[in-house]
Amino acid sequence: MTAPATPPPLPAATLTPPDGYRWLVLLMCSLAMFGCYYVFDALYPVTDALQKELKFSDEEIGLLDTYYNVAALLTLLAGGVMVDRLGTARSALLFAGIGALGTVGIAVFPKLLPAYPAFAMGMGRFLLGVGSELFIVAATTVVGRWFRAKEISFALALQLLIGRLGSFAADKSPNWFQDLFTDWQPPLLLAAAVGGGWFLFAIIYSWLEGNAARNYGTKRAGATDKLVLADLVKFSRGYWYVVGLCVAFYATIFPFRTFANLYLMQAHAVTPERAGDLKAWLPFLSMWGMPVFGLLADAFGRRATMMVLGTAVFAPPFLLMVYAPQLPLELSMGMLGLAFALVPAVLWPAVTYLVPDTRLGSAYALMTFFQQLFWAGMSPLLGSIKSGMNASAENPAGWNPVMLTLAGLAAVGVVFAILLWRHERGPSSHGLERPTPTSTK
Repeated sequence: MTAPATPPPLPAATLTPPDGYRWLVLLMCSLAMFGCYYVFDALYPVTDALQKELKFSDEEIGLLDTYYNVAALLTLLAGGVMVDRLGTARSALLFAGIGALGTVGIAVFPKLLPAYPAFAMGMGRFLLGVGSELFIVAATTVVGRWFRAKEISFALALQLLIGRLGSFAADKSPNWFQDLFTDWQPPLLLAAAVGGGWFLFAIIYSWLEGNAARNYGTKRAGATDKLVLADLVKFSRGYWYVVGLCVAFYATIFPFRTFANLYLMQAHAVTPERAGDLKAWLPFLSMWGMPVFGLLADAFGRRATMMVLGTAVFAPPFLLMVYAPQLPLELSMGMLGLAFALVPAVLWPAVTYLVPDTRLGSAYALMTFFQQLFWAGMSPLLGSIKSGMNASAENPAGWNPVMLTLAGLAAVGVVFAILLWRHERGPSSHGLERPTPTSTK
């Protein structure tokens, strides 16, 4: 029997990458995200050593976050033009390289400038902030570019799972690498090596993008939208409720993670290893809970309701750790981890229902800008409160005002979540409560 003639090959422009290729792109980009998340959180397990060995003050510990935040703010305002001109793949490579250089600076600069170690380390954190935030913007864009329809929620959840696995690994590093934690520098040198892995996987991802353009006729990853200042007043009320919730939530959880190791050791007299274990509950529960909550939101809707529930379990743990210290710390950390999974799982996707596609980049840029701005102020504020109240292992009660401040800001998030829920039950609803909301774009 004569074999059928082999059909002529299709032009490259008509070919589509196989499913395996798309998931490989996501995997490489997500592994780069793992490194990005790890190097950011790797600083916190050594904060106690920084105070003991390099004599960092509480304010200087808080300012290490501020250096990062200021760099991120400058990046969000000025970096959009670069992303537009370079494209997402090249931008991911560039900013991963800058971030990786920053991780080296965090570990090395204090040795090179011993008279000003806090400032020197802050310069490394600044470089990390320049690289990290725009890399995350580019990495998130990958999901929207390569995945469509129902796959996008699952793909985003997987990317965040792998990224937050990096945070989990950083929190567990005092247990996994005990021999390194005899001095402040070795754990940060390990983080610098992980930063090199971040850059390596960014190179692989960038190559995959270029290869797809050559062999499948795909367009190179597009740029994110620039922040258009004239459009800011045109966003809906529901969007601004989400922004308020985002600011209150992240300006609480991230500064708490900055001081969590010190707080748990000084206020609850736990070992550094146990402090790391307890703090690891947050990324651990988040990375596994987000895919579950994301799938539930896709299937049943109720996104605004889920945000109310998530914020409702967010504020009480700070009060429990102050007023009910006899309760297991695992209870409070578990509640925080649950909120850290539930709120982001519905918060970020909700924006796509509240603004048109053509302005989605501007909406995310603006929301992230305010998130970084308030986070930048909150960390040094907590450091000042801690210092002013003489919080320490000898005076654990001095930590109480710090925790009450966090509880108060978390409560503000509850208010914005309720306002959003009420808005979505009215005539101006954008469909957040429905499984398949009606498009308003």
